[in-house]
Amino acid sequence: MPFVKTEVDIKTDYTIESVDPDWLKEGVKSPKHLMLDPEPCILCRACEDVCPWNCIFMLDPGIVQNTEDEAVEAEVQNSFAIFVVDDNACTRCSVCVERCPSDCLYYARLPEGDGGRRTMAAVPMSQKVDVDVE
Repeated sequence: MPFVKTEVDIKTDYTIESVDPDWLKEGVKSPKHLMLDPEPCILCRACEDVCPWNCIFMLDPGIVQNTEDEAVEAEVQNSFAIFVVDDNACTRCSVCVERCPSDCLYYARLPEGDGGRRTMAAVPMSQKVDVDVE
């Protein structure tokens, strides 16, 4: 079915208000973050395509190959792509989780043992499958 542009009602009764910075510091968002299990990922990029906030990115591992951090370099050495989420833009709407054909996206708290550092979710080249996502 081809995409058909439809008319959208634009709201005119919205009131703009300043946001209290202290309220923002209290943590308005969920403490859970979008995570990727790289094992079932087929690199179809449906999550990236469907995200309404454009906060999901599949990046080329070459971006971090010459890093000074040996652990990061080792993590992406045999990867085809690196899954990255902009947590500031992500609203945890779950559209990407519902769209993923291989059920590899989920929400979880960041690991405490790593100081809250999320792994890069490097997806091995061997898992790439040619998929047409519409």
